[in-house]
Amino acid sequence: MLIAGAGLGLWWRSVHAAAELPASACWSVLTRADLKPLANDAHGTFVEHYWLNYGARLHPTVNGQSCEVRRELEAPIVQINVWSMDEFDMNAVYGAGAKKPKGRLDFGADVQGWAGQDDVSLGFRCDNPETTRLGAPYVGVQVFTRDNSPKSDSSHRAVLGIALKYAKAVVVDFSCSNPLHLPDSVPETAANFPSAGP
Repeated sequence: MLIAGAGLGLWWRSVHAAAELPASACWSVLTRADLKPLANDAHGTFVEHYWLNYGARLHPTVNGQSCEVRRELEAPIVQINVWSMDEFDMNAVYGAGAKKPKGRLDFGADVQGWAGQDDVSLGFRCDNPETTRLGAPYVGVQVFTRDNSPKSDSSHRAVLGIALKYAKAVVVDFSCSNPLHLPDSVPETAANFPSAGP
């Protein structure tokens, strides 16, 4: 009886223990502090998984890079996609005529962006020899969360902060030579997400 009780106690503790989050993830840009607001009541050990163009370096290409943080066989708490694109695709995704059922984000004149219930995406120009050679001088950064249920303000701010953090990482790691003015932190005008759909 005592053994069963001890086993039950271990099960209860393991199920309700706080999530174990990686100290550094997804091209060493994410920290535990970035991930914590997205873990909510999750538990267990979370690790990073790379998809597409695997590599230790953040290096946008036309084929894209993708990384997520999740438990095995479960939906990720966050997924980051980074890719380069040409002017046509930039306008199609982020331009004034783009038909997106999402809210526009204001991250300044150099960045276009929108937010949905479960994702944020930013697009900007990044000139360097590789993007010039490929004819794809624009970069997209998209951050997904694990579901589209209504989120707390802290989760919204975390997703926006992660998107801005990756935009800044691309500017440094990918060596954008054009002037690109990114805000130091998420502007208050960018903090509103669209309401949940029907």
